[in-house]
Amino acid sequence: MRTVLKEREAVKDFWLEPSRRKVYPKAVGVTDLRGRVTEWVSYSNGRERLVVLKPLRANGLLLDFGVEVGGYPRFLIKSEGGHTLGLQAVESVQHILKPIISRTLTGKDPGVRDYRVKIKNGSVTEVKHCGGFRYLWLYPLSAGAARLEEAWVEYTAHIPESQDLTGYFLCDDETLNKAWFAGLHTIEMCTIDPRLGGIDSSKRIGDGQWVLINGAKRDRLIWSADLSLMGAAQYMSVYNTDAVRDSLISLAVGQRKDGYIPACSMISPFTTMLSSLFGDYVAWWIITFYQYYLHTSDIETTRELFSVVKRALSYLHSQTKGGLFRQSPSNSAEWCFSVLRRGKPSYTNILYYWALNCASFLAYELDEGDFSAGCVSRAYRLGEAIFRELWDSRNGVFIDTSENRRRVPQDANCLSIISGLVNEPDETNKILGYIRKSMWEPWGSMNVDSPYFPFLSSTLIPHNRKVIPFMNNFEALARFMAKDNEGAMELIRRCWGNMVENESGSTFWEWVETGGKIPSHPVSLCHGSSAGIVPLLSKFVLGIRPVGVGYKKCRFDPRCERFEWVEGRVPTPCGFIEARVERRGDSLKKKYKAPKGIEIVD
Repeated sequence: MRTVLKEREAVKDFWLEPSRRKVYPKAVGVTDLRGRVTEWVSYSNGRERLVVLKPLRANGLLLDFGVEVGGYPRFLIKSEGGHTLGLQAVESVQHILKPIISRTLTGKDPGVRDYRVKIKNGSVTEVKHCGGFRYLWLYPLSAGAARLEEAWVEYTAHIPESQDLTGYFLCDDETLNKAWFAGLHTIEMCTIDPRLGGIDSSKRIGDGQWVLINGAKRDRLIWSADLSLMGAAQYMSVYNTDAVRDSLISLAVGQRKDGYIPACSMISPFTTMLSSLFGDYVAWWIITFYQYYLHTSDIETTRELFSVVKRALSYLHSQTKGGLFRQSPSNSAEWCFSVLRRGKPSYTNILYYWALNCASFLAYELDEGDFSAGCVSRAYRLGEAIFRELWDSRNGVFIDTSENRRRVPQDANCLSIISGLVNEPDETNKILGYIRKSMWEPWGSMNVDSPYFPFLSSTLIPHNRKVIPFMNNFEALARFMAKDNEGAMELIRRCWGNMVENESGSTFWEWVETGGKIPSHPVSLCHGSSAGIVPLLSKFVLGIRPVGVGYKKCRFDPRCERFEWVEGRVPTPCGFIEARVERRGDSLKKKYKAPKGIEIVD
């Protein structure tokens, strides 16, 4: 049998997933009472470690698991008499809060994991579920001494069956290899038992065995926009398509009579209210459902849920005025939730255009030719209106909204290329050139060319002008689609390369602070919508992507001009496609092996 893969054994060098549910720390640090480490030692069960509180001496212990984990912390602690310890579960040492501050926030901010732990001498101390953390900090709340005999976490996130049953990506660039597997770990940490939803991990957010949530620590809810990128990453790695399907259904069951699909899981009065405000997320649900069908060929589920698509399009159409989707108090939250964009937004209208074309394809597959043609006709008219009212011909870009013509957004302009609304090379080059000149920073691409609120901090208003991996994914994707391969790779290295080389580099962050720094609490450092690096590298650098439903026809088109070699494996409904590319002088030698029934084209 022909051998394609040569570097398969190297997967273990970058693999971050636990091999079992009982996960131990990698190291233990002795700290002062501010959480600052004064000494590190390797973790070893049974080694004497003291947490002491005396008049002139006090210290705590910082347990480092090496990567982001989630589950139930457990301790075996011996002490003379009963003592009380404080416990914080944090994603970064920068998120450790001084105990007096933490105790003030506890109860007001469920994202602060600070518990009072009553020590029972010689027995296992159990702690409530903590969704996402790398460190556990133990510190004294009463006088005395205690010895930590053993510590672990009962891991609850999804674990791949084995490395041999998972897709992978490897190349001669170690940073990109680490980034791909950090992306895998991000989506696995955000794949949970649906009974463990909500910030407190106690709410049911869906049915089935697994669902996909936005963040391991926060909010632990299914969100349709986040689901679009998590699904794309799933198809290139563990191929947990049941989790994508069940997450889509979990939102669809809440569809209103007017066709609106809840943006997120409705587990409380607050999230029910919140889920009703995102008009753009109705379009995201349609797009994510289309991508699910394209990668799985699940015609039964598609037929069953197509009525949801039809009603969703009716809702989007009902929100239009003068041919364009218009923001109103009931639909204006959007993915950049801290900024309200008034008027007719180019982003949501272009997203609506994309959703219409996705729905047209699904209708055609279901032999609903009239409906398919109707979607195409509506998309054409919508596209004309978008160009007529929201296109800046002088700069060759889309403006933000009909009421904010001075700003240029990253989202609308990148999605215009991905959706096919803009496909002329001159226009795509102008858009991507403007973005690079006006929005790029060393740590990624900003979401807008100038701040929405010039005198307010982006920490206070996160989407004021910020590098957000969710939308950086779509910019990199747009660059690949426009054949700007060098620009796409440079953006990948800036955005994901910066995060993966940082302290919390085992997972990817909700957004990136100025200077490329880790964002402060309560921002999530393990956010599913930030794992777009997985499909970007597998689909474009390795170059394996479907052009037919269920991979019946697949393109092998690697964009790896500056690599010596790239190889990987992509799961399909029929089995794995294996591919390798090697540089031979000025040319590339491509090899692949595909399951029977899959046609590979260049």
